[in-house]
Amino acid sequence: MGRDIELREYYRKKYLSYQNRGNFVQDMNPLIKLNVFFALAILGVLISDWRIQLSICLVYYVIAMAGRKLKSFALLYSGVGITFFVFLVIVRQLSVEGSHVMFSILGWKWTWEGLQNAISMTLSLWVFSGAIILFFDLTEIRDLMYSLEMKGMSHVTSYVILASLQTIVDLKRTSQTIMDSQRARGVETEGNILVRVRALIPVLSPLFLSALASTEEKAVSMDARAFSVERAHTFLRELRPTPKYEVVIAVLVDICLAAVILLKITGRIG
Repeated sequence: MGRDIELREYYRKKYLSYQNRGNFVQDMNPLIKLNVFFALAILGVLISDWRIQLSICLVYYVIAMAGRKLKSFALLYSGVGITFFVFLVIVRQLSVEGSHVMFSILGWKWTWEGLQNAISMTLSLWVFSGAIILFFDLTEIRDLMYSLEMKGMSHVTSYVILASLQTIVDLKRTSQTIMDSQRARGVETEGNILVRVRALIPVLSPLFLSALASTEEKAVSMDARAFSVERAHTFLRELRPTPKYEVVIAVLVDICLAAVILLKITGRIG
């Protein structure tokens, strides 16, 4: 009996208090994080100096470490950077003419100019993509939608965006469950590409059926919660009020971005 009372008290406090993950980076207001990361991405694109761009990329790693997401972020972000580099090196060697030939492969001349161009484009794309990857790694979509609703976004628009993104996650989780079930029954699901395709075909039917069933369940839930009522909605989870220091950080970053844009327009930076 005492244990039940403790559990009820725990969940009562959990849902009546503000959502808190115990990490200052993850607990930042989603719109503040979006502002900061967007400004860093634009700064990296506007300033073509490789040292500045590389510094911003390193800042992403530091922020990810502070937000306890270093491992997941580093794996994805490093893979994206390598993919960009390999792809752009090949493309720019084919499209950029240069006089400084480094080496030749079967008559295909690899130039220093093409490599420089590929590195420059890779850094720009790496800086921009890093902001997007890190933001979504540190921010739950439902928290972002909640913040946007607090700023006046329609709850219908908010739900459509949230449901669309959540559907991708749900389909991935469901497909993994079905594949595990197939594997438990002795169906071969790993091997070359033909084996994987044959294993994927039986998964599609239950996957689509589960998606349709999930859509119906969501519609019933929305109706039960009076989703279409035109009045202020309540929320099961609420974010903490935005501290002043977070606003100061966003303002300082925006000032830096405005200054760089002004210098770029006047031609003082290349």
